[in-house]
Amino acid sequence: MAISRAAFGRGDLDAAVEDLLRLPADLTVRGVLAADLLGALIGSVTTANPHRLRHLDSLLEIAEGSPPDTPEWPMVHAAARMVPMLHGGAEGYIAEPLAVLAKAETFLKSTPSGDDAKLAPMWDAMKTMIGALRAMENGDEAAMERLPDEARRVRETLAADPALATFGDAFANLTDMLTVHHSGGDFRPAFDQLRETVERLPPDDPLRASVLSLEPVVTPLAGIRAGADESGSGPGATAEQLAAMAAAAQQPGLSPGERAMRYAGMGGAMLGLGEESDPDRVRQAVAHFRTAVDLAPPDDPRLTSHLVGLALGLTNQGDVTGSVADAIEADDVLERAKRLAGGPAHPMWSVINELLSQVRRRHAGVADPHVVALEGLREHAWRVLLQTDLRAANTAARRAAQEAIQVAGQCLVFHDPARAIRALDAGRGLALYAATENRQIPGRLEDAGRADLAARWRSTAASGAAEEVPIDLRREVLTVLTEQSNAGALLDAPTLGEIRAALHTVDADALVYLVPGAAPMPGYAVIAAAQGPPAYLALPNLHLFDDLDVERYLTALVRRDAVIADPDRDLTALDDPTDFVGSLDAMCDWAWRAAIGPLVQRYLPSLPRPTTDRPPRMILVPMGELARIPWQAARRPDGTYAVRLVAISQAASARMLCHSAALAPVAPTPVGLVVGDPDPGGEAPDLAAARVEAYAIHRSFYPGGRYVGRRADGSPSRSGPGSVDEVRAWLTGRNPGAGGMLHLACHGVINTDPATATSYLLLAGGGRLTAEELVELISRSPERAIGLIVLAACRTGQAISGYDEAYSLGTAFLAGGVRSVLSTQWAIPDRATSVLMYMFHHHLITMGLPAWEALRRAQGWMLDPGRSIPEGMPALLRRNLAHDELSHVTAWAGFVHWGQ
Repeated sequence: MAISRAAFGRGDLDAAVEDLLRLPADLTVRGVLAADLLGALIGSVTTANPHRLRHLDSLLEIAEGSPPDTPEWPMVHAAARMVPMLHGGAEGYIAEPLAVLAKAETFLKSTPSGDDAKLAPMWDAMKTMIGALRAMENGDEAAMERLPDEARRVRETLAADPALATFGDAFANLTDMLTVHHSGGDFRPAFDQLRETVERLPPDDPLRASVLSLEPVVTPLAGIRAGADESGSGPGATAEQLAAMAAAAQQPGLSPGERAMRYAGMGGAMLGLGEESDPDRVRQAVAHFRTAVDLAPPDDPRLTSHLVGLALGLTNQGDVTGSVADAIEADDVLERAKRLAGGPAHPMWSVINELLSQVRRRHAGVADPHVVALEGLREHAWRVLLQTDLRAANTAARRAAQEAIQVAGQCLVFHDPARAIRALDAGRGLALYAATENRQIPGRLEDAGRADLAARWRSTAASGAAEEVPIDLRREVLTVLTEQSNAGALLDAPTLGEIRAALHTVDADALVYLVPGAAPMPGYAVIAAAQGPPAYLALPNLHLFDDLDVERYLTALVRRDAVIADPDRDLTALDDPTDFVGSLDAMCDWAWRAAIGPLVQRYLPSLPRPTTDRPPRMILVPMGELARIPWQAARRPDGTYAVRLVAISQAASARMLCHSAALAPVAPTPVGLVVGDPDPGGEAPDLAAARVEAYAIHRSFYPGGRYVGRRADGSPSRSGPGSVDEVRAWLTGRNPGAGGMLHLACHGVINTDPATATSYLLLAGGGRLTAEELVELISRSPERAIGLIVLAACRTGQAISGYDEAYSLGTAFLAGGVRSVLSTQWAIPDRATSVLMYMFHHHLITMGLPAWEALRRAQGWMLDPGRSIPEGMPALLRRNLAHDELSHVTAWAGFVHWGQ
């Protein structure tokens, strides 16, 4: 009777289970009683009383041995199997989420169809939870982005049942908390919302008790940094919070892994992320982490995190006490964590290696302690290569550039510019790199002896879209490739030797990374030379936000971009001399004193001169917002622009430079496709001067090519309107008579909103050709050799999402295999651009110069008051020569050369 009363909520459930276990094994009613108790236990197992999980296995064994013949049993059976899985998900501990998900689905399908509706909400919640854990384990940013919507769908399903509605709300709140935590944000607001939700429940509700029991753990770990208070607490948790956490850690019935997690949480809260200075608190924190490490089972995936916490505590303790022994022990602990992590697929790989680098700088006897930090940067390349779309890749790379700059700084402390170059490149253009690498993965797999995997990759990517390759296959492929001897070729930046070879191929003297400083620290240039050793220069004036001239320029550029993005824009605002034009003029002086002057006057003269008479040539990789500076317009105090003294191209990264250099050159011919101001379908204004420019370029330099769009007089070309399909067909066509040059005089549009970031060419009828599509288009026809693409459109060189990602319309063409690209940094003036572009093609085709030198000559021609006008320049273009704007920086400096 006591067992039956407890099964229906009128007795002590734990005592009833113990009574049942003492009944004779051959008692027939034992299975029915076990099933009844299972039904009661299912709703009572929460974080507040997780010890009841141990009852489930015993009761299931009894009930399954003699299953009751009742309609409720299949549903109770499935639910009893699912509850431990849900509990594991809530604790963040499911060793094999895919296997667990498959098992749960099997249990669900075993229930009668009439009961599906009762279990479906539980199934949805578990599927979403396990999906989140799997996404976090895999580093699947696209899945993490979908998670909040999936949780809201579960909430809407549960809302139909008043008894489950609050659980649905709490589940959605918990999901929000998880996603914010994953992105590195402050999850306290999400937890506050979760707490408010469960406080609507009765005081004795187990879900309410479960969530509220987490508060003493969550609040300190959410990053409270209130400083010392009356309780004597430092930057970590308060004394009251620590007492509550200690009580939670000592709660009976916890598994060793759960108890270890709570001790680790207490250690982290006391340590204050390494900011604690009270020796006693630091000592206690270290003791808590030691307990966590000792308690955690060897296969607990959280053990790696506990070890990192212990190492951080030991490091902090060594700083506070001056003990070298603590640093030595921390080194050993981190080596153990590194072995457990296994490689860059682990989400703590970069953290482990960076902390290990710091530890080794604290004690003598370790040569080159910065090298291990460089190894940790491989994690960023791994995570970006794993993603299925550009948006997810950008999310995965969000911390890469900053961490790379920090590691590069460590390398320079040890006067190691070669490794600083590799560090900087490890954080540059990773999404762009992934776009190029996707095409090479089948070949890499075949070289590794895995033709089977190569075939699977090709089969799943048959449509040509990278996102067709699922993340599970990507993870398997990356695991295989990084276990081979060529792993460095996949995850590491190019070596100094590879960069030198690329520089020789493209006929350049140096690859130069420009890294902004943060006061009081200077910026610096890190340089790989085609000949001679790597070098670096301290640049004390290279501060973006400590110089009024450059601040004013960047602010004006943002305002100018906003005007262009406004559909009701006033185009006269683009020529406001007190705003953009004036700020650009002052910025030219800053660019010389901040970076170009020291490079031209101090560094370049030290390099061996080439045997040809070409000018010195640098390829710049500007980090962060330095990418928005027109470095070729840097102006010497005597008024001479850098373009007169040195040839400047840009590269997204050393990886992309090597990628471009490895492609066979394509010689210019008078054949290609010219697109002139296609009718944008009312989405943008006409570009009258662009029509004149494009038509003149076609007639003068590419008479054997095709002209589409609108002719100089505005009439449509008989060859086509300049549609997306026409440009697509040219990019992927195999007709050798199509030529290898594409000139696009049209609108370029960029949207940098993180939720909808994209960049596209606006073609006939409002058709759009996006940067993402361009990579895929060109990749489908690897035999198509395109030598040059000129993007005479607004902001085609501006990055879509993050300057260090460098993913733009221009670099998208390079990723697809185009040899050289000209793109723009801002909205270019229509009339002046028409003349500049004509002169570029004149120097390219008539004078036979390479694209980079043809652009430099054309820009120099714009500056020359005694400029010589080619005889073939049409009269309509000559009219634009009367305008004084030709020599102003806005007229010529917005164009940048990339590639060969």
